[in-house]
Amino acid sequence: MREWKERFVLGITGSMGGGKSTVTKIFESLGAFRISADEIARTFTSIDSPVKKELVSLLGESILDKSGILDRKKIAGIVFSDKNAIAKLNGLLHPLIRQKTLDLIQSIQDGRMIAWEAPLLFESKGENICDATLTVYAGYEDSWQRVKKRDEISEDEFRNRLANQMDIKEKLEASDFKIINDKDIDHLLSECKIIYREITQRRLS
Repeated sequence: MREWKERFVLGITGSMGGGKSTVTKIFESLGAFRISADEIARTFTSIDSPVKKELVSLLGESILDKSGILDRKKIAGIVFSDKNAIAKLNGLLHPLIRQKTLDLIQSIQDGRMIAWEAPLLFESKGENICDATLTVYAGYEDSWQRVKKRDEISEDEFRNRLANQMDIKEKLEASDFKIINDKDIDHLLSECKIIYREITQRRLS
């Protein structure tokens, strides 16, 4: 349920490596306020995590390094190979991420567009707090090559993570806007400008 009238929340999602982070940052450069669900999530798995005890209780002490600090790679290794574990983690973190997102939205000045990047937008019912949704998509090979350069994971891990997300075809069908990220950055910028302009004009009409 949305509790604001003068802000437009665009939920941005897509497949892993599809380019949703880049798209969200482009919207930010066009004037939107950027919110990243992943960045918020990292605050809950950081050295100062306010839910460290809960995470250890859910996933076990193996997620801690030798110094007793949460190890994100160990957490990822557990949850992306165990659907029960990822369900537990999402059950803990999604409400916290959602509340932080709502707090940020409420803090933004009226009239500003908000570009909210949320990899699990539809899986977590995040579309319910959006005015519109956008899915960014790239083919498997393009996505894998981007992830391989960015993250130190194997292709099997990449496939496992994709398998734990909603099918990209379903996301594309559920979205108000779509971007196929299969060309260069100039094309991506052009696609973002078209959507940004359409939303702006729609709000002014």
